[in-house]
Amino acid sequence: MKDRKINFNLVLTLIITYVFIKFIDNYKYFFNIVKLLFSLLTPFIIAFILAYIFSPIVNYLETKLKLKRIYSLFITYGILIFIIISFIFFTAPAIVSSLADIVSQIPIYAKQTQYFFIEIGDQLKSVDPKTLKEIGDKVFSAMPEISNLLIGYLGDIFTTTFSISKFIVQFIFAFIICFYIILEKESFISFYKKTLHVFLGEKNTLFILELGNNINDSIGKYFSGKILDSFIVGVISGIGLYLIGSPYALLFGTLIGFMNMIPYFGPVIGMTPVVIINLFYNPSIALFSLVYLILVQQIEIVFIEPKIVGGQLGLSPFFTILAVTVGGGFFGIPGMILSAPLMGVLKIYLVNFINHKYSSTL
Repeated sequence: MKDRKINFNLVLTLIITYVFIKFIDNYKYFFNIVKLLFSLLTPFIIAFILAYIFSPIVNYLETKLKLKRIYSLFITYGILIFIIISFIFFTAPAIVSSLADIVSQIPIYAKQTQYFFIEIGDQLKSVDPKTLKEIGDKVFSAMPEISNLLIGYLGDIFTTTFSISKFIVQFIFAFIICFYIILEKESFISFYKKTLHVFLGEKNTLFILELGNNINDSIGKYFSGKILDSFIVGVISGIGLYLIGSPYALLFGTLIGFMNMIPYFGPVIGMTPVVIINLFYNPSIALFSLVYLILVQQIEIVFIEPKIVGGQLGLSPFFTILAVTVGGGFFGIPGMILSAPLMGVLKIYLVNFINHKYSSTL
């Protein structure tokens, strides 16, 4: 009996080794299959994300207004479709036009910067203006080529990486799937729990459900509040910049609102291009823009964020900055946005584990 067990383990090891070697030899083929599978499942992934976002709205309409779920869904979808159409027809063209205009102005900005340094050299009298001009010519001669490359890459981004037609089809498909997910969400949740119980057992199922609840409490509530908070900051910033006389106020307001999702570093990242670009138009507007945006951030920190976002994460500034730095280093801007709430969930389990181990030693 023991020999049979040894032979079985040997055969199983050989089969696993053979499959692993074949996988290494044909990794491109397997990766293409995974890529194709992910592409096919993308609408369903988007649908579940949309269902997670829309469910609180539908629940509110169901509980507060005593509406049936089907009517709550129709109202929610009607509002969202109105917002999307308004964005497409009124906001998106202005943002794209502003981006294209900024890219086309890069050579002009470069020339103005070059003249600025030459004037500094003339004023200091300690630096040869001709030498400074030669250095400036070498540094900024590449700017027109960079501008053309950026303009070309804008088209490449939309035609290859973010294929608009493909995205629209996937989003519409996901929108339809999301409708039925929310409509029958109790059935999905029940099936999900039964599946976990069958494959993982009761103990592991309880742990995963508890983990899911903690993630929902930490990440879900944080993002719902942070999105509203950032939207308010973006609107206030855009309106204020427009009244100050800043060009591209709509684009800058959108940028500041999006970057506000990143803790600590986001506001600085959002302000920087606003001030730099305004410097080329009018230094006074650049100064007023900087003062106004700093004032908006202070109002957001003191009044808006505590009321809307609250302290769901419970992270100290040290751990928040650490999370944003590490997340941004590995995954860029998405990592910077997601790192803080994920660190909040990790902190919950780490603190519980340490407290449990500490109490057991007493």
